[in-house]
Amino acid sequence: MDNFFISNPPFNTKRIPAVIDKFNKGIRKLGYNYRLIRAVDPASDMNSIEQRSNYFLLADSIIGNQVEGDFVEIGSFTGQCAMIFQKTIEQHSSAKELHLYDNFQTQFTIQGSVEAELKRNFLSAGLRLPYIHKGNFEATIPAELPDKISFVHIDCGFGGDKNSHRDIILFCLEHIYPRMTRGAICIMMDYHDAEITPKGLGLDVNPGVKMACQEFLKDRPEEMTALYANEGSHGFFRKA
Repeated sequence: MDNFFISNPPFNTKRIPAVIDKFNKGIRKLGYNYRLIRAVDPASDMNSIEQRSNYFLLADSIIGNQVEGDFVEIGSFTGQCAMIFQKTIEQHSSAKELHLYDNFQTQFTIQGSVEAELKRNFLSAGLRLPYIHKGNFEATIPAELPDKISFVHIDCGFGGDKNSHRDIILFCLEHIYPRMTRGAICIMMDYHDAEITPKGLGLDVNPGVKMACQEFLKDRPEEMTALYANEGSHGFFRKA
């Protein structure tokens, strides 16, 4: 088992320029324990390497602890996170299935079909294609969720109105939570808790995520755990 794949293409496609590499070697020779690294590019990077490491470790724990149910991702775009989940499933030779839900209409910097790009990414990485549920969440989530869920990643951020985003997250949680088995994990992309996150770490780009989590979990036994993700923000809860 390993997770070194999280630092290879298609995740990190931009390498450190030669001049930066020479600079890093030079300051090391001078005895300084510092180096320049590439910052996350919002135009091309859907997650940070710290987030990818967290995804792998949480998904790995679900399979290792034999939590019952399949894997689900709400909001997949081109599959940068989903490939980590599928890779972890295949490394374990697990019978779990991965289900992806997206309308594939938001393109960001992608030219052409987002769904086709996702499929190309999976195939170039040598991974089995997951079950793809294409359409609006209001139609696909109530009708097409697996009966039992052990792991879910919710990433429906669009940078719009925070109240609208909160409502979408609440809709997803209301349908997903009852199907989560005991010990199942739900990861919330863009969950940012400014009260505990050190200044300068993470971005609060979709405050509706925290709003939804606070409202949904206020009368339930689960609590959110904020995760270190350097330039990113996310958190999770485990089903009691």
